[in-house]
Amino acid sequence: RMEMKMFLPLLLLVCSVSTAELQAQSDNDILSHKRQSDGQVEVQQLQRDNEGMFTELQLQETQVKNLQEQNQAKQLAFSASLLASGAGYTGPFNTHINLIFKHVATNIGNAYNPNTGLFTAPVRGVYHFEFYIHGVGSNNPTSAVLLKNGEQICTAWTHQPTSGQKASNGVSLLLDIGDVVFLRMWANSRIYDNDNRHTTFSGHLLFTM
Repeated sequence: RMEMKMFLPLLLLVCSVSTAELQAQSDNDILSHKRQSDGQVEVQQLQRDNEGMFTELQLQETQVKNLQEQNQAKQLAFSASLLASGAGYTGPFNTHINLIFKHVATNIGNAYNPNTGLFTAPVRGVYHFEFYIHGVGSNNPTSAVLLKNGEQICTAWTHQPTSGQKASNGVSLLLDIGDVVFLRMWANSRIYDNDNRHTTFSGHLLFTM
């Protein structure tokens, strides 16, 4: 009986220690699981944050690209003279002919074609055009007309029997994409040019619309 009396307290003590250890282990397991869960939540949040930052970066890159394209579209200007080199007359002819300005001084945006003499609008907007034509006194006038899509817009004309002469004109036009502007020399006219670039055709975009 004495041994039994001593054994029971020991058994209770062992059980208490075991229960405490089990409780501690359980608490540790819960804490570890919570930490793992918290860590997974943090990782998922970081992933979402990174995805959001990546999406925002893509949007910013797209906006920058659009702004660059808009700025490039606004950079349109050309200026060309009639003869590629040397000196000489164009005309007279018994019919109207389109003038091709072959010596290109400026062609930002490449909207002017020196092979055809045509300016083709790449964007909708208001453009300004000017042209100067030079002649030397003769029985033939010096004249040219600016056309938009084949429609006469404005004319430059001069006629002096002797000495040099020059005529010019200019206009601002609202053009849609694909509209074409060019110069045409009237029948029986004669235009002179040389390396001094007397006869020129120029234009540039004022603003888009």
